[in-house]
Amino acid sequence: MIILAATAYSLIVLHGVGGIEITLNPAEIVSMRERPADNHGKDDLLTPEVWCMINTTDGKFITVVDHCDKVRELIREEIKRLQGKKE
Repeated sequence: MIILAATAYSLIVLHGVGGIEITLNPAEIVSMRERPADNHGKDDLLTPEVWCMINTTDGKFITVVDHCDKVRELIREEIKRLQGKKE
């Protein structure tokens, strides 16, 4: 007998350099690093267009033009949406 467990699966949409849409599962985010506002374009690790570097559970990183505050807001909204589905 095979039993399938239903799990909540969600994605948020972020934006890479050039406007490329990046869909990401918030549960895979380990940490985020935002470029300091007074250092825009002077960071050796990030291109001038990038504002947030996201590290994921598989050891990779994703750079997006969205600010980390916006990413956090999208994650909070997705959590609220999922909690609303459970009730």
